[in-house]
Amino acid sequence: MAYLADVPQRYRQFFFENAGGPSRKVVGREVVEKKWQLVTLDCTHRILMPRYRKSAKVGCGFCGGFEPAAQRSAAGAGTGDDSPQ
Repeated sequence: MAYLADVPQRYRQFFFENAGGPSRKVVGREVVEKKWQLVTLDCTHRILMPRYRKSAKVGCGFCGGFEPAAQRSAAGAGTGDDSPQ
């Protein structure tokens, strides 16, 4: 499993950790720094995933309404700010 700390800084906006979302067909792949691939989906969104994953379809986190991991960490997700009162 890949983690945000492993992702090249300039591609973090495309990275999801187990995002899910609707299944979309992969229409293009671009290798990024040997161990990553920037995948273009049929919904025109682009997501970053480990290079070893060769699925013909993947879940699009953008279409599923999720935020990329970089935006979640910048917003303070998981810091205890959102604990119930």
